[in-house]
Amino acid sequence: MSPFAWLRPPDQSPVPPDPHDVRIADLIRADPVGAHVALIGIPFDTTVIGRRGAREAPAAIRRALYRMTAFDLESGVDLAGLLHIVDLGDVAVVHTDVHETHRRVSAVIAEAVRRGLRLLVLGGDHGLSYATIRGVREGLGGEPIGVIQFDAHHDLRAPLEGEITSGTPFRRLLEEGLLQGPHLVQIGLLGGRNSRAYYEIARQHGVHGIPAARVHTAGPESIVQTALVHAAVGTSGFWISLDMDVFDPAYAPGVSAPSPGGLIAFQGLTMVRQLAAHPACLGMELVETAPPLDPDGRTVALAGALAYRFLVGQGELRRQR
Repeated sequence: MSPFAWLRPPDQSPVPPDPHDVRIADLIRADPVGAHVALIGIPFDTTVIGRRGAREAPAAIRRALYRMTAFDLESGVDLAGLLHIVDLGDVAVVHTDVHETHRRVSAVIAEAVRRGLRLLVLGGDHGLSYATIRGVREGLGGEPIGVIQFDAHHDLRAPLEGEITSGTPFRRLLEEGLLQGPHLVQIGLLGGRNSRAYYEIARQHGVHGIPAARVHTAGPESIVQTALVHAAVGTSGFWISLDMDVFDPAYAPGVSAPSPGGLIAFQGLTMVRQLAAHPACLGMELVETAPPLDPDGRTVALAGALAYRFLVGQGELRRQR
């Protein structure tokens, strides 16, 4: 045998794949027809208030997710043959035009929802939530939806001098009537990260806030049941909006605004899987992962695991049918 037989092309892994592994990458299809879940990337972080880098997240999270195996031993769910996944690629954003980017995002999301797809959206900064949630509403013909937001912050800031930021999306949604306060649940809020003024805005709109401390004491299962009462009842379904700064920096340091005292990884992974397995779940967005701020890759790894848990929950739901 020629010694050159040991050489591999530079774009391949130096470790040969295990022939017994079926990975998420093996399940991805290009045609949305017949798919159950669609991945959409939004590489956009123009509106982030703090440190940038989230525009690089869609590619990084995909790499982490696609390496994971299709079999989840915790639940016994094997996604192979159970869940059809399509990757629709990335929205063509315009980094210097927030309004145009949001218009494109809403149009893409609305079309995917009209096609009956459940969505896994990889952002991007949290300002995108205004566009994604607007798109979900449009895709449902304007029917009311609930939102379960994982975040250390309310994101109910007023757009000062008209500036749209990652801190304003839910204020805009509430004031434009695209989201009703009683159907918005905010999980993981932290002291020292929110002003009294925005706490009062949340209270006035009837938003249901759950501080991180309550998650630590009550446990993830109890929090999920509370959230579903507000977001899934009286709506056409609910959307999960997960800002990675909801986690303690020990688990997710690579974010714009690290938040000591936040959730631990187990809590987030458990809640995402349980919510995704609910028949009213319309999809999930993962925002504010910033690979340039994540030198050891632990934030990207957790984001990939959360995306995986969403798929497992969707697999559980299909297994029950």
